[in-house]
Amino acid sequence: MTPRLVLTLLSVALSITLAACVGAAPTAAPITAPTSPPSPATSTATEAVPVSTATSAAANVKPLGVVAIGHSALTGYGSDPDRPDEDASENSWATGTNPEVKSIYQHLLEVQPEIEGHVANLAEGGAVARQLASQAKQALAVVPAPQLVIIATMDNDIRCDGSDDSNIPVFGRTLSDALNSIVEATPNSRILIVSQVGRPAEYAAVVARNSDAKAMYQGNGICDMFNPDGTINQEHIDTLTSIVQLYEAEQARVCATFPQCSTDGGALATYQDSLGNLTSDWTHLTVPGQAKLAEIIWPVVANLLSVH
Repeated sequence: MTPRLVLTLLSVALSITLAACVGAAPTAAPITAPTSPPSPATSTATEAVPVSTATSAAANVKPLGVVAIGHSALTGYGSDPDRPDEDASENSWATGTNPEVKSIYQHLLEVQPEIEGHVANLAEGGAVARQLASQAKQALAVVPAPQLVIIATMDNDIRCDGSDDSNIPVFGRTLSDALNSIVEATPNSRILIVSQVGRPAEYAAVVARNSDAKAMYQGNGICDMFNPDGTINQEHIDTLTSIVQLYEAEQARVCATFPQCSTDGGALATYQDSLGNLTSDWTHLTVPGQAKLAEIIWPVVANLLSVH
């Protein structure tokens, strides 16, 4: 996730750049090409944002389908053991087609068969917020008026070097620009921005059980969860947690200015990790982990789109 999640997020804390996928032409499954590599209540918008008159025709289009943009938390990266260093978009919790995952797209397909093939995943490993607008443009070229635009961002914008207080407003403005571009292009689509997956304390407890995994998070940085000698550093964990929460708060603030946008209300923050759900790089999710994220988010989506 970073991407992941506390998975990706923690890799961000260590300045690990993650890999991802790029979507392509429409088919029954999201087409992707490899590239280099809290409560679940939904928050809704409070302020309206003007929509360009150029979108008047789009306002009459019935939304259909799902697109996903953001970082590698959405790409299924590393979830195929035979391709540990590649995206596996079929396993994406958001848009995948693997029945073992039962993605959000698959859930919607069960209740709305007409959305088959109306899916695109333009998420990229290591992507930052400033890439969202470009990803959205490409995704909307495949699915012009999706019911749902899923966004997972923030992870790779986290710096953990003492400069996050000044970076957060920049992150907010960039995210706002991206949301505005989506709303102008497809005003009837709903946008769902998800929270960071899991929390640092729980993730630290999991990786502490494996020496190779723990070694990735040892150091003297303000967000390193373990000291160089391998002992846990609660102060750093608290620092990382607070930074994540500040970005999540800014994400929610920006989202609330668009009637079409909702957050997951912290649903993904409730995710509980396990070593079995981590891929070989210790930062992304296996198929069971992807399935768990889909399970957590589906009730949020069902409520948001009024489908069951």
